[in-house]
Amino acid sequence: MVAAASMAGVAGAPKFSFGQSTEGKSFIKIFMRGGADGLHLVPPVGDMAYYQHRPNLAIDAPVSSDANSAISLGSTYRALNPNLEPLMEIWDAGRLMIAPATAISDGNRSHFDNQRWIGTGARNNIIDGYLNRYMQNITGPDHPLRGAVLGKRSLSTEQRGSIVVPAVNDRNGFNLEHPVLCSGSGCADNRLTDMMRDIAMHEIDQPGLEGDLRDNQLVMLDSIAEVQAAGLNYVVEAGGMEYSNSGLGRGLRLAAQLLKAGVPLEVAAMDFNIGWDTHSNQIPGANNANRFSDPNFRYHSRMRQGANDLLTFYRDMGTGIDDVVVLVCTEFGRTVKENGTIGTDHGHASSWFAFGGSTMGGLGPDVTSIAEDQLRFGRYLPHVTEFRDVVGEIMVLHMGMPEGLISTVFPNHSFTNHNLFTRGIA
Repeated sequence: MVAAASMAGVAGAPKFSFGQSTEGKSFIKIFMRGGADGLHLVPPVGDMAYYQHRPNLAIDAPVSSDANSAISLGSTYRALNPNLEPLMEIWDAGRLMIAPATAISDGNRSHFDNQRWIGTGARNNIIDGYLNRYMQNITGPDHPLRGAVLGKRSLSTEQRGSIVVPAVNDRNGFNLEHPVLCSGSGCADNRLTDMMRDIAMHEIDQPGLEGDLRDNQLVMLDSIAEVQAAGLNYVVEAGGMEYSNSGLGRGLRLAAQLLKAGVPLEVAAMDFNIGWDTHSNQIPGANNANRFSDPNFRYHSRMRQGANDLLTFYRDMGTGIDDVVVLVCTEFGRTVKENGTIGTDHGHASSWFAFGGSTMGGLGPDVTSIAEDQLRFGRYLPHVTEFRDVVGEIMVLHMGMPEGLISTVFPNHSFTNHNLFTRGIA
């Protein structure tokens, strides 16, 4: 592999990290875009207010003979949505953590604002994404796939920044964004690769731009070579399970094949999108006997498909899962009370969960009641856990980042350790 040259002195040029290797740990962030209803994913079945607020949407407390009821987590307060049943294998192994009241504390109820602010790690629209800032501040492997967006064609906000990060939709689909040359749909139209092809054909009179383009070209070409090489001998080893062809399935499959091939993928981002913005018809109908687990209802079937993909990755990684933390998150939860169209509207806190690596299994900090006088503005689940603390724990306890750098990755944030993770497994 030819190492990419540093272009730190060229305006707008990509940055590359050199020096010592990290400890071989990886962090995969998965975003449920649309505002996933945490009270539906991890219902508070031990709270009578839950059934009062949601006469149609409330899931019954666990009943062993009823596949339509919630699944016991050994808690009298919280249980698991029946469509997430595949995750119970990870839970029973003590490797799944659920933080059921997590949010960006200074967010609002706009999809766009919250996704952007969670991505930048601050209520700030112009700074680099927090995963890119992590790579800028931590010496890591000199490799074009140190960071990547997987299973989609566009960059996630968390990965945008001065270090060039490829977006790999599948083993044959690649895109790069560049802050000067192109971004968004311009890169999706392969403007960057067209420019690279032109450089190869004739000289241009902008040596700074030429060098910048050549470095981007190197990242892209080396990324393509690495992904294709990693896929040559890759076999899914998940006890007969296979990844779906959804964005999440493709992303997790790519992550597994790269990590199992020894590629030092340090931070990756992908999406788990099923239609989480459930303003109406969140269940197939109040009179449907399988209203919480009907496999013909898209919201149910795709939720289970995503849970299957997560379990497939967990199994596929084998003992390698000790070096990987997977965090599944969303921009906000939904209103505690259902609306008039058997749906829920934009809210505040939601359920975030993580598995693998240094994850401490079990339930994280939670509310004690969702009675109306305990809610934010009488409508929204209040947050008990700030999302920056969850990610900060992963970076410090799993990735080995010095705690003093948390304020650099998350500006002006005062870190609290909730003991959701422990020191990384050696």
